[in-house]
Amino acid sequence: MLRGFRFGPLIAAAALVPATAWAQTTTTATAQDGDPRQDRTDIVDPTGTSDTPERTDIIVVGIRGSVASAANKKKNAKQIVDSVVSEDAGKLPDNNVVEALSRVTGVQIERSRGQGQGIAIRGLSGVQTTVNGNDTSLGDGRSLNLADIPAELLKSVDVYKTRTADQVEGSIAGTVNVELRRPLDLPKGWTVAGSVKGIYDDIAKNVSPYGSLLVANRRDTGIGEIGLLVNASWTRTNYKENFIESESPDVPFGSSAEPNSPRAGLPAGFENTIIPYRAYYGLEEGRVDRPSINVSLQWRANDNLDFVVEGGYLGSRAQNTSDRLYVLTREGGSKYTNLVLQPDGRTAKSLTVTVPLASDGSGGLPAGIDSIYNRAKSDLYTTNFEMHWRSERALLNTSVQYNWSKDSNVQAEHLTRPFGLTTANVDFASDAYSKPVPSITFPGVDLANIASYGVDRYQDLAGGSKNREFATQSDLTIIASETGLLRTIQAGVRFNRRDPSRFYGYRDGLPRINRQLTPLSQFPGGDQAELVGPDLPGAPRWYRIPGNVVFANRPDIREYIQANDPGNATRFATEEIPSDRGQTYVGRENRLSYYAQIGYAFDLPVPVDGLIGVRYTNTWGSSSSYNFRPGNASTGGQDIVEFAPARGNYEDILPNATATIHFTPKAQLRLSYTTNVQRPSFYDLRPFYFANTQAVPPVIDAGNPDLKAQREHAFDVSAEYYFGRGGQLSLAGYYKKATGFLFFSREVVADLAQYGLPGQSGFVAQQRNAGDGTFAGLEATAQTFFDILPGFWSNFGVSLNASYILKARVEYPFPENFPGAYDSVNTSKWTANAALFYDTPKFSTRVAFNYRSAFRFFIWEPNPAYSFYNDDTYRLDAAINYTPVKFMTLSIEGTNLLGNDVYRYFGKENLLPLGVRTLARTVQASARFRF
Repeated sequence: MLRGFRFGPLIAAAALVPATAWAQTTTTATAQDGDPRQDRTDIVDPTGTSDTPERTDIIVVGIRGSVASAANKKKNAKQIVDSVVSEDAGKLPDNNVVEALSRVTGVQIERSRGQGQGIAIRGLSGVQTTVNGNDTSLGDGRSLNLADIPAELLKSVDVYKTRTADQVEGSIAGTVNVELRRPLDLPKGWTVAGSVKGIYDDIAKNVSPYGSLLVANRRDTGIGEIGLLVNASWTRTNYKENFIESESPDVPFGSSAEPNSPRAGLPAGFENTIIPYRAYYGLEEGRVDRPSINVSLQWRANDNLDFVVEGGYLGSRAQNTSDRLYVLTREGGSKYTNLVLQPDGRTAKSLTVTVPLASDGSGGLPAGIDSIYNRAKSDLYTTNFEMHWRSERALLNTSVQYNWSKDSNVQAEHLTRPFGLTTANVDFASDAYSKPVPSITFPGVDLANIASYGVDRYQDLAGGSKNREFATQSDLTIIASETGLLRTIQAGVRFNRRDPSRFYGYRDGLPRINRQLTPLSQFPGGDQAELVGPDLPGAPRWYRIPGNVVFANRPDIREYIQANDPGNATRFATEEIPSDRGQTYVGRENRLSYYAQIGYAFDLPVPVDGLIGVRYTNTWGSSSSYNFRPGNASTGGQDIVEFAPARGNYEDILPNATATIHFTPKAQLRLSYTTNVQRPSFYDLRPFYFANTQAVPPVIDAGNPDLKAQREHAFDVSAEYYFGRGGQLSLAGYYKKATGFLFFSREVVADLAQYGLPGQSGFVAQQRNAGDGTFAGLEATAQTFFDILPGFWSNFGVSLNASYILKARVEYPFPENFPGAYDSVNTSKWTANAALFYDTPKFSTRVAFNYRSAFRFFIWEPNPAYSFYNDDTYRLDAAINYTPVKFMTLSIEGTNLLGNDVYRYFGKENLLPLGVRTLARTVQASARFRF
């Protein structure tokens, strides 16, 4: 079966002749003169990153123009950087930034909810995001959600794998810089461009509409050259995913001496069997709307002075329903029969679990339906002012940014249980799919009868975060000489202030009638309950109330719980959800940075040039949250709640040095030593704890304001050869040493005095800094167009890239060694891309293949040998573009043509299947125009 196909490491190794970024659709070559430095031949770009083709009128140049621009960026940069460039109204190879970056050497992504989502660079996540070089974040996070940035807004995306002193610090993984269009990038006069698109998803069986429009005008006036640009986009992504999964394998708690513990329910000799905590069928479906707009005004007063004023908005509106039919397999009272083990002799393959009913009809097997409906929204507003002044020997850049954002979500969840359910048969490694996956049956239960269901619990919650950010910076570059050793001197200062905050609250209701579960049909909205289930072979169907119906009935549900759950009536008396102050915090972070950097050049006898610099950053700030302890007789049973403030201050000195040896105008060797720092999240730093004094011994759940930042030292070498239009061959290697990796654990603390329990010992569960990390790898790139071939064949081109991670080890503090113990999270050993394209002024096409090998995506701390792994993934995409007239291009594209799904398992050696989530194939048709 296609869904069972594996593209193995040997085939990936054969592809070790790879490409930098590229763009695939018919594009437009435009003037790259938005940066005023590019109009002067006597001013040296101190970073070497500017791409300065001659200004032209808009002409359709196809794939070749985008490939050539990306290659030129890489060739001229002082950093290790790869780019995706598009010169036609921001059209990238894919529908969002993340998907476009999957084509970049050394970049690994994850896909869910209909699109690319997470991103890692050289095996490390936590990537920094900047917009036009400015640090930009959403809510209380330290980055943007790149999936929320539509391709239609963008000019290019740069992946910086190393950093120089003039660039903002912020991630040991690397930086993704999103470059938006500006009016002086475009030719003089009016420019109007846009697109419309429809994407059909074969699982959701729905069409997702996309649309964009760019209007710009550039002209000479009596006060200089002025340009104004407005670029807007609106997209809707409809998606649906089916899944079968299990979770959290471990030995059942308790002992044979505790009759009601699940461990006592195991047959003799099987007391140490590893059993997942839960197994379930499920489906998730929803949509995401993303409105966005960017407005940019540029004024070039004269050859020495220009200004930029711009503002933007990125929004997201999501509705999502997740439904799961589940069974808990390690609860108290569980009895196990028909137990079959995996070949390791310790892990359960299949079993029958039974929990009898009590005499009053309560109890029974903890199984049922969990239905969650969620609405989420985010709004990010950005503003930016820049001034550029230059003379024959100097360049001064000054900028000010002010951004504000908010993200929020509201969730309504209801859990139902079939009446009288006592037994389930669970096969954790069944043949219900092309690879082993869980399967569940409930003997004697009619899931197709709505009268079989009662409502066990209702929960609603609300949460979100806010952020206000101010930054200002000034950079001065002095041109020391054109021929001496010292070429440029740079210095700069930057100040940044962030004010993040987070809020969260939830409440549970347990509606009962005569101490029994409320019949589903009597619960508000129950008259609209319907059968659902995943579209997978042998999967059952079950009743649930549609999520949007539950959401609309929240006022009636609150009244129902007040009437039928006296214990929680007070919490449901108001529409506002009570705050969980342990997850709420307010913070402030200030950063003051200075840098100095020199550019040098000399002959050896071949030319050598580069940069040597250092950046100093002082970070200080505060955060406040709350501490909790259960009350006692002296407090009248009320919880003890205390305000908890914290402050911090630390410094970073970040040196860098680069050298590029130019053997010929086409061949060069790049050497680099760089450093960076990555700060913990504001949420992990909050000074919160909850002391559960009723546990024996006490258990403390806490934030950790003492977390240290992660720091890195990186060494890079890259041999590069450039030829033709966009052709290149390169082979790069890197070695990275990092400290301060984070690891969540529960550890014994001898004295809990700092948690209000002096003289007592107990457990503290929190994020901690783990040991050091070591990363080393190779990257290779090859791309060319076959211009030397005759006729028809000269229109073909090929792009190949691959990366191989030799070592990705983090010294996690596990008490024992086991296969994969020190595997870095989100790190695949292999990634590879191969693309074949054909390009003429009227017709172009491309076929692209992407591969990523298996990786650990979650450390299961209670039993880390059973950490969660993602199997290898692959993706085949194709596109055809036709330009019948010079101002319009029509396209048809297909994605995931091989129907690859996300398959997961426990343990590096695949000790037990975790399950599968299906990913859709899509077909999309679009029309793009430009005048």
